[in-house]
Amino acid sequence: MSGFQNKTISIRVIIITAILCKTFVSVSQEHRMLWTGAEFDAPLSKKLQVTLSPEVRFTDQSQKIDDILFEANARIRWLKLFQTEFSYRFSRSYDDPGQYFNGNRLSAGLRSALDIGRFRFRNRLQYMHSLTNKHSFGYSIETRRHIREGLKISYNIRKSKLEPFVQAEIYYDLSPDRNHEFSRIRYRAGLELPVSKRSAFEIFFQLQDKLNTKNPLRTYALGMYYSFTLPRPKPRIQEQSFLNDSNPE
Repeated sequence: MSGFQNKTISIRVIIITAILCKTFVSVSQEHRMLWTGAEFDAPLSKKLQVTLSPEVRFTDQSQKIDDILFEANARIRWLKLFQTEFSYRFSRSYDDPGQYFNGNRLSAGLRSALDIGRFRFRNRLQYMHSLTNKHSFGYSIETRRHIREGLKISYNIRKSKLEPFVQAEIYYDLSPDRNHEFSRIRYRAGLELPVSKRSAFEIFFQLQDKLNTKNPLRTYALGMYYSFTLPRPKPRIQEQSFLNDSNPE
């Protein structure tokens, strides 16, 4: 099993190295944003976990709200290293005053995690199917499909709660009536700060480039997120045993 783990990590390291060594594309536009959000995890059992994630993103253009997001995610652990995930995300994106877009996204994917020494490697492979309702110019629906691959490497500093990390993601566009090609790449570096056993803050700086487009766009984002994990419910067998012991005949 260790040989399989090392082989898997080697493949992931090659992928992340290739992404990080890619020359940044030339850009004609630049945006700056602030991403804020929270994540609430609810472990329902040893194998099933549900997550709710509200998020608000601000743009530097007139310091206005750019996106409001809400995502619900369910993850099922079927091996020690792997989780299957299914999620739904609603989004509202604002453009000019009075113009907005509503989006609905369904996704399915596979997550994996592996610890080697003080390093943790986390990977996510995801297929996303999005429907965007455009209300600005009448009413229309745009269908988008993407494959998303990402790798995150974090390091547990000895005698410190801080965990620095680097992360990279790349998107491949499978949308109908479009060229099937890479469309977006992200680079992220940040810190994870555990506050307690169940809560943590994460802050990061992100650079994103749109690829293979006539209008290149580079986005710089500062992200600040809070996460909280609810305690896992006790097994019913233990609860029943406790009731029997506390109520003797």
